[in-house]
Amino acid sequence: MKPKTKYCKLGIACILVFLLIAGCASKDRIDSGPRPVSQTPAQGENQMVAGPAGGTGYVAPVVEEQSTPVEVSADVGEQQKARDEIGLTDTSIEQTKSLQTGRYCYDTMDAQYHTLYVELLTIVENSQENIRISTDNADALQYAFLCMFYDHPEIFWIDGYTYMRHEDSTGSYFTFSGRYTYTREESAGYQLALDQYFAQVQATIPANASQYEKVKGVYEYIVRHTEYDPTARDNQNILSVFLYGKSVCQGYVKAMQYLLERLGVASTMVVGRVATGEGHAWNLVNIDGAYYYVDPTWGDSSYSADNAAVAASDQEVNYEFLNITTAELERTHQSTNVVPLPCCVATEANYYVMENLYFAGYDEEHLSAVFDDAYASGERFVTIKCSDEAVYQNMYNELLTNQGILDYLPSDVTSIEYVTSEDQRTMSFWL
Repeated sequence: MKPKTKYCKLGIACILVFLLIAGCASKDRIDSGPRPVSQTPAQGENQMVAGPAGGTGYVAPVVEEQSTPVEVSADVGEQQKARDEIGLTDTSIEQTKSLQTGRYCYDTMDAQYHTLYVELLTIVENSQENIRISTDNADALQYAFLCMFYDHPEIFWIDGYTYMRHEDSTGSYFTFSGRYTYTREESAGYQLALDQYFAQVQATIPANASQYEKVKGVYEYIVRHTEYDPTARDNQNILSVFLYGKSVCQGYVKAMQYLLERLGVASTMVVGRVATGEGHAWNLVNIDGAYYYVDPTWGDSSYSADNAAVAASDQEVNYEFLNITTAELERTHQSTNVVPLPCCVATEANYYVMENLYFAGYDEEHLSAVFDDAYASGERFVTIKCSDEAVYQNMYNELLTNQGILDYLPSDVTSIEYVTSEDQRTMSFWL
């Protein structure tokens, strides 16, 4: 599920290093004195490799059609009473609709299904069963449910839904029930733990933080406090991250969405596939009016085909999938989302741009500043990103083929370990 990369060491000896995002590597060797000038290391290959063995990616919500019991009443008055008791009146539906504005799927979906979206949301928020809804079309029901489900990460107590078909004098209709994994009392207890986790995250983010700083802070916190584990309990919802610190992609994504929304940053879950065909999920975020993609799962060092990755580098967080464009995302991900997605073209809030690690050309002064700052701050790992393929190739030739990278190291340093990713146009160096 990750692009292949090449790992080498420029200097007296050559070793094999595993980076956080790779499942395999290629070994090269350069031998010489203090300033090696011989063989050129090979570049990364443009192909995908599988993720963790036996891993579980995104799992779609369960949908079940149940047969209609003979004894089920078709009394319209009783059905309306059940709706009224949970707030499904005309007035309350309109009020709830107004509260959904700003949620990506709700704003993007066909507006004729807004009422159905609100009905489903109200039913599952109240953990109700067998409530009459305003459709008798299974496809429309699934569409509205998925839009609601992707928009609301806080609803962790369902894993899908069931519905029944009915007929009466007014025609056909459905009744709807959530597939509840926890009771209302249990969910209320878990919410206390979620509030505590949020408070811990919030404490790490400055009160005057920009939207970029909030997204970056949440991304880093989740990655550093979560282990990728396909056997984790509740790994398709936020409990896995917040209670157990172990999850898979949907847990990571919903956790990030939940925290960002509480911090005032709009986000939604996007689903699709990677090259292996495995289901996967990631985030769409809105930063200062522009859309970006974020994949917190692929930002985690524990998400690797080989645990040697963790031992080989102290770098906990991979930033290659923090605030990227559609073009960058589509090198490794393919969306199958329920609603259309924006074409993300903005780069202003990309991690490498914001952190002054983005290069639009070979710039010696810029490179010197990057490495000087890294050494001064005690960093042990530096990644730079190139704006396009031509810049990447030029940087590769100057820094690696011609071994110019050694000019940016302290005079007593004669070798450096590095890895390149042609897919993401990045070069990473261990200091």
